[in-house]
Amino acid sequence: MTAKALPAIDPARCTGCGRCVGLCPPQVLWLESADPRGWGPKHAVLHDAPDCTGCALCAVHCPFDAIHMARVQRAG
Repeated sequence: MTAKALPAIDPARCTGCGRCVGLCPPQVLWLESADPRGWGPKHAVLHDAPDCTGCALCAVHCPFDAIHMARVQRAG
């Protein structure tokens, strides 16, 4: 089943706490850093949109209101 909405993460609000990553059942969210070595501030990213179920647990539990669910536009 394809998700009707996917998490949209606001990097300006995301603190990189990792709560969304830990709550994600299909494990499609990661924490990333601008530094390729992984040093410095991190923020959440959706790295595997096709496997996202659209459950919205990440958006509901984000303590910083950095994630909202964005409706997926279908072609056709």
